[in-house]
Amino acid sequence: MHAPQELGAYCLNAFTRAVPASLAAFYRINDRLSAFDFQLHGDPTQMHDSYLRRYRHLDPLQPGYCQRIGGGVVSLRDAQALQSKQHNEGYQTFLSQHDVVDVTEVLFYIQSRPAIGMSLLRKSHYGRFTPQEFDTLQSLQEMLQLAVSTSAFEPAPALPEHARVALTEREEQLLPLLRQGLSNKAMARELGIAPSTVKTHLDHLYRKFDVTNRTELVGRLYLD
Repeated sequence: MHAPQELGAYCLNAFTRAVPASLAAFYRINDRLSAFDFQLHGDPTQMHDSYLRRYRHLDPLQPGYCQRIGGGVVSLRDAQALQSKQHNEGYQTFLSQHDVVDVTEVLFYIQSRPAIGMSLLRKSHYGRFTPQEFDTLQSLQEMLQLAVSTSAFEPAPALPEHARVALTEREEQLLPLLRQGLSNKAMARELGIAPSTVKTHLDHLYRKFDVTNRTELVGRLYLD
């Protein structure tokens, strides 16, 4: 279980055997408490792509929220208590589009910081996670936490200093679209905003990262 891919496959298999899930995703967590390097289980590719493009900023189970709650297993209900009703309704709309009725997050910590995590999603066929299943997940998390803490697994590398910039939610949404090479019009369609608004956000990003165009920005963030 030294490599992230091996650990991810082990966790996905172990947890979904013990507690059935319709879909699951294993991921690493960077020093900005953002999930990346996803491994998917149950073929949720289309849903995952939609999540990254449009709904990630509405997710109450992002690592930062889960860290505030504490513990290794976090329920959707507990996480929703930390964000606005509007955000919760938006995220619930996303889940309903894919017949997902419940989500539970499992996190593993290295030096008191969440380093890797796993999302377990239930469609209506399985129903919501029961208290007994939640207890089972908690027991598994505690056992795997010890293995993670004492293994040679390396946490995600720290982001370069220039990437540690405070970004707005909309700016965070723009970055992966920029990396895909989308035009301003295409990004506007994805986010449901005007192209002129995209340009304004890009101008702000250029100033924050001390660049003059999108090519330099992508290079600064992803190639340095």
